[in-house]
Amino acid sequence: MADIKFMNLSENGNPATTDSVLIGNSQDGMKRTTLGTIGNMFAVHSALHFEEVSVSTATNSSKITDPNVEIGLSYDITAPTISGYTFECWIGSQSNGFIATSYVNSKLNMQSQVWIKAFGRDLTVANNSITATALYIKNELA
Repeated sequence: MADIKFMNLSENGNPATTDSVLIGNSQDGMKRTTLGTIGNMFAVHSALHFEEVSVSTATNSSKITDPNVEIGLSYDITAPTISGYTFECWIGSQSNGFIATSYVNSKLNMQSQVWIKAFGRDLTVANNSITATALYIKNELA
């Protein structure tokens, strides 16, 4: 027969993760485990994941007729497929290398567009880009 340790029983309104409880099943019988171990079973680690998608603004430079005029252009973006995660939405966009206003059209679609309003000269520089951030949720939670 297995050794069973008996403990003094008392109510504790503040259990700690190091406190033990008895668990059991028909395959393994009774065992003692900590509340921390049980809590880890239900913990979801890395529940959220973020990906940044960048596009060079120079890809649409042929649409700029006057570099000194403010212009609105759209750039196609596609959220990558991430193993173990489900795409939820785009959570923001930004310009890199210059100042502009931007927004993501169709925030709930993996394939969307970022619209940007800036001076044409800023949109022709090869190092300038726009970035959108995609939010993913772990598959177990989606």
